[in-house]
Amino acid sequence: MSMAMPWELAVYIVNMVWDALDGWISSCLSVADEIADVLRAANSATA
Repeated sequence: MSMAMPWELAVYIVNMVWDALDGWISSCLSVADEIADVLRAANSATA
């Protein structure tokens, strides 16, 4: 008996994982951008 997944299920799972990671990555990047803005503002205020 073969344990292969149907292609439709494999594609569905990959798309679900990609959507979850895509949201997580964009959230991390926006937080990092905000932190960088704060650090730049603090650095220019002390210079």
